[in-house]
Amino acid sequence: IEYIRTFPLNPAPEAFGMHENCNITCAQNEALKLLEGILTVSAKGSGGGEGKSYEQQCDAIAEGILAKVPEIFELDVVESNFPTMYEESMNTVVKQEALRYNTLLNIMRWSLPEFRKALKGLVVMTEVLENMGKALFTNQVPDLWA
Repeated sequence: IEYIRTFPLNPAPEAFGMHENCNITCAQNEALKLLEGILTVSAKGSGGGEGKSYEQQCDAIAEGILAKVPEIFELDVVESNFPTMYEESMNTVVKQEALRYNTLLNIMRWSLPEFRKALKGLVVMTEVLENMGKALFTNQVPDLWA
């Protein structure tokens, strides 16, 4: 038993065949989870008073974001401005990113009004919409948009 007590409480990563930098990654992940937990708990515990309710705040956040969502890219215009050519391979990347950005904008244009309707009880608040609201309330990017 005395021999076992000589072992370190936190063994080095090399003892398990891992790189020494995995300690850094582990510490970062633990800190991130701790901060996410603190943020989640503190967001729910808003004091009373004459402030807005959780639903009102979420609705205002969603309304503000929806007002700032830009128009989608016209892919025909992108194609004419950035034609696919061997000499300009980045044009292909620009078109791919424009397509991905349009997909994100379409998801945002659908999910934000749905979330606002769900807050008012007009549609069912699904788990996806609820998680989106929690993320918006805590100033994070919703998983639906990631």
